[in-house]
Amino acid sequence: MVIDMEEITWSNIKLNEGEAAARGTQIKSILDIKDNAPISAEQLKYMKENFAEYKEQDNTLQTFLDSITDFEDAAEWLSRNAYSLGAAFNLLNYDFLKQPFGGFGL
Repeated sequence: MVIDMEEITWSNIKLNEGEAAARGTQIKSILDIKDNAPISAEQLKYMKENFAEYKEQDNTLQTFLDSITDFEDAAEWLSRNAYSLGAAFNLLNYDFLKQPFGGFGL
C-alpha cells in the first residue's frame, strides 16, 4: 500500500515521508498526545529545546528536530501524517482485523 503524503518543505535535510511520519508518531508518544490530536508548533519547539530528558528514546530524533526550519508547517504536516499510538492500538480492536484463534493485527 502506498501512502500519498505531502512534500516536506519544512526541513533543511531531505526526509523520507514515511520516516518523518514515524518521527511524528514518536513525538506524539513522548508528549502523550492521544486520539490523533494535532501537534502544535510550540510542542515541537519544546521537544527541540528539552529533548535531553527523553534521550532514552532518541533514535536520532534530535537530528530530526534540529532539521526543522518552519515549526508551523512541520506541526501541520506532522498532525496530518503522523498518528498517535493510541489510534493504532484502537484500530487493532476492530473485528475485521481479528485473526483466527482470537489474535489481532494485520
